[in-house]
Amino acid sequence: MSTAAENMPHTHGRQPPSPAKVLRSLFWKLLFRGRAAQQAGAQKTRRQMSLGLTLFIYALVGLMPAMLSKFTDTFVFACTLHGFTLMFASLTLASSAGTMLFMKEEAEILLHRPVTPQQMLRAKCAVLAGFAFVLALALNLAGLVAGPWSKGGTWRFIPAHLFSTALLMLFSAASIVLVYNACLKWFGRERLDNLLATVQSLLTVVMIMGGQIMPRVMQLEAFKHFDHITGWMLALPPIWFGALDALLSGTTLNTSTMWLPAGLAVAVTALTSWLALEKLGSAYGQGLMNLNESAGTTKERTKPRGVWLAAIVKLPLLRWWLRDPVERESFKLTTAYLFRDREIKLRLYPGIAPMLIMPLVMLFSGGQGGADGAMMMQGFATCFLGMVSLQAMMFLGCSEHWRAAAFFYVAPLRHWSPLFHGSRKAVLCWLSFPVLILQTALICGLQRSWTPLALSLPALMFLPTFSLVTGLMGQWLPFSKPSEDVKNTSAGCLMMTASMAAAGIIGGLSSWMWHIGHFTIFLALEALVMLGATVLMKYLMRDTPWVAQPE
Repeated sequence: MSTAAENMPHTHGRQPPSPAKVLRSLFWKLLFRGRAAQQAGAQKTRRQMSLGLTLFIYALVGLMPAMLSKFTDTFVFACTLHGFTLMFASLTLASSAGTMLFMKEEAEILLHRPVTPQQMLRAKCAVLAGFAFVLALALNLAGLVAGPWSKGGTWRFIPAHLFSTALLMLFSAASIVLVYNACLKWFGRERLDNLLATVQSLLTVVMIMGGQIMPRVMQLEAFKHFDHITGWMLALPPIWFGALDALLSGTTLNTSTMWLPAGLAVAVTALTSWLALEKLGSAYGQGLMNLNESAGTTKERTKPRGVWLAAIVKLPLLRWWLRDPVERESFKLTTAYLFRDREIKLRLYPGIAPMLIMPLVMLFSGGQGGADGAMMMQGFATCFLGMVSLQAMMFLGCSEHWRAAAFFYVAPLRHWSPLFHGSRKAVLCWLSFPVLILQTALICGLQRSWTPLALSLPALMFLPTFSLVTGLMGQWLPFSKPSEDVKNTSAGCLMMTASMAAAGIIGGLSSWMWHIGHFTIFLALEALVMLGATVLMKYLMRDTPWVAQPE
């Protein structure tokens, strides 16, 4: 039986493009244009602008390691560049690779065509590696110019570093594909969703912490005069690819110790690529089909769901807080999405993860201001957690299940505000307050003092009031808009500015009042102000009428 490709007439004697080439072109377009057919031109323009801004920021970050070129050997300089590349470009790739690798719709669209899962996987890996190389090239642009002026450097550093960087990006892409594919095969769909959200959150934390730690490491004299490779350093990928740079371009150090790490760079990349694309490639198609299944095993289907949530909302405190039945059901719906929905977890949790490490970042950045400076920075950090609720509510207003929101328009509801308050309280209960508790406990442990516990009280009163801001921007219904609408840059910037301004005012006043001994009076005044602001904002929301359902 001949395939459709064989029966297609050739145009002007030219052979049709290979499936691999078509798939690579398709995934490149999906990467830069998005998956929505509606408003494709606007989506493409926004993505191109976002990519251009990202490349510009990466080029600016690359100036930092480039300044080391005159003080270090080629090997040390190359290791520094690869360390930055692995920390920024590779981790950015990892944070977005899960969505591209495992899309439920692809099994319905592509797997019934004459395309094998291995071909899809190779095409996606090629696109991911290419995208990572574009990011790495922007990050290493200044380093490529400064590299020939490092100690022992020649013009050969430029092609050598380009080759080693491309190999590093291939290693990164293959490693990500290997980990995700293995987890999908051995742990199942639900655990894969949790893994993707956890990995992206951890990678965000690593990137932010690395941005604080790396400049301090670069100032160490021991790092600048690093001249030998010890046993534990062989476990670091930047050392492998830095040694490959040194062997190809030249170095003032002894090259006999660099053959092993350079060989590891090539061998480990080849082994990882083989495992990811060949060994586990056959399981990729089955994994995509499993990802598309809405029901699990028989045991999972018969297991009751939502029992723990029904029990939690009956606790005395929550039962009083959720007196309105509409608020209570909206609270339960939002809670289910926060803990179960793959899309929400992948978009929301990585954005909230930096809030947990903000105290550490501020200790790195503002530790020279003494006790008063530390108190002010803590007040700002705790009140800045208001951004958690704003960001969460912005994400929770959009979902891939947005068509189901038509139910809200036909249900006998007097107003949309109870739906908003139920979702807002779910965000406070499961995100804002737990992050505040963890952040305060972290600062108390670092400072070995109970003072940060008292300084977190202003934030405890500020967060519930500030979470109402989203409702002032118009009618808000949970999961009622397409996912593409979440990228509202102007609204995000406006809310970020408002959050930082409010955090600065409340945090600065609380630390100042603590310093002059009137902290108790300040808490009482803040409670009155927040109570008045809450009543006013709720009144304004009740005055905002229903908006007709969009066609």
